[in-house]
Amino acid sequence: MGAWSMMEDVSLCEAWVQVSHCPVTGNEIKFSHMWKKIHQAFCERAIGSTRTEIALSSRWKVLNKELGKWRNALAKAIDNHRSGENLSSEIMQAQMWFGAVGRW
Repeated sequence: MGAWSMMEDVSLCEAWVQVSHCPVTGNEIKFSHMWKKIHQAFCERAIGSTRTEIALSSRWKVLNKELGKWRNALAKAIDNHRSGENLSSEIMQAQMWFGAVGRW
């Protein structure tokens, strides 16, 4: 299968959150079983997608790295909050820093 769509990326993120934050299994779930459950949750969201568990796991590695950069940029923007700024200003600042990551 080809490039990942935004809908597939969002579906994967939602499925990962659903499974990894499950109050019943929590962090006690085995790695192999976790990806089976993520795949199942993903397929419920991304109707028609034929991505495999291995594909989801590989894509998650890429997304997780980028999400980490976004979290860092947002944290930096919040830490540099100036009086009179609101959340929109902080998000715009985070987007600028996120876009600049890797160019330094």
